Amino acid sequence: MKIVAVFICLLGSFILYCSHHHQTLLKQHLPKNLRLIGYVLLVLSIILLLCSVPKLVAIFMWLMSMLTVWSLAPFIVLFKKNIPNEISDSTKNPS
Repeated sequence: MKIVAVFICLLGSFILYCSHHHQTLLKQHLPKNLRLIGYVLLVLSIILLLCSVPKLVAIFMWLMSMLTVWSLAPFIVLFKKNIPNEISDSTKNPS
């Protein structure tokens, strides 16, 4: 039950990250209605965690899962395969 709750929390956090307009992982951010699904997943995960572990541990696991996703998700872009003929949106000189 704990593993499922943490996985749901990670998924909800990742959906919230991808639906923000400042994310760099996707070319376009996810639609606003998916942000609601992210919030629902986070609430579901805290409920499952509160049922399966002590309350303080549940809150700590929930917060640390969100912190981990939101801290490491921006660095996933660094591991994408760099295509030499692709022109990046962030370069000032596209030639």
